[in-house]
Amino acid sequence: MTLQKPETWEGIGGVDNVHDPVVDPDGSLQGFSFESAIGGNVYLGQAQPGRREEGRSMAWNIETSDIAGTVTVTLEDESAGTRVDVTLEVESRGMLAAAFFPIISSTIGNGFPATVEAFAEGLG
Repeated sequence: MTLQKPETWEGIGGVDNVHDPVVDPDGSLQGFSFESAIGGNVYLGQAQPGRREEGRSMAWNIETSDIAGTVTVTLEDESAGTRVDVTLEVESRGMLAAAFFPIISSTIGNGFPATVEAFAEGLG
């Protein structure tokens, strides 16, 4: 399944580069490190599995020094194909991050629709 490939997660939710994937013996992606360039800063982070429903949804709990959150992808069969819903919830961590959070969230939000479209096209 495409959602088990580390490169699938590049570009979604501001993730620019995925590296050091952890894959279990059955091929399931169990975590990865990532880089995100947001507002002129490069954030290094970790993604750990969140809630999963085989063939239907996959969530990742993401964490950097300044932000934490969850990205969730839900797939739903429809007559014309597969509907892909992507949600991203993030919150700031610490006082400095809180001060810059409006810039961070705006940067993520402004690019999110385009990255979701590219993400969905890559699933095919």
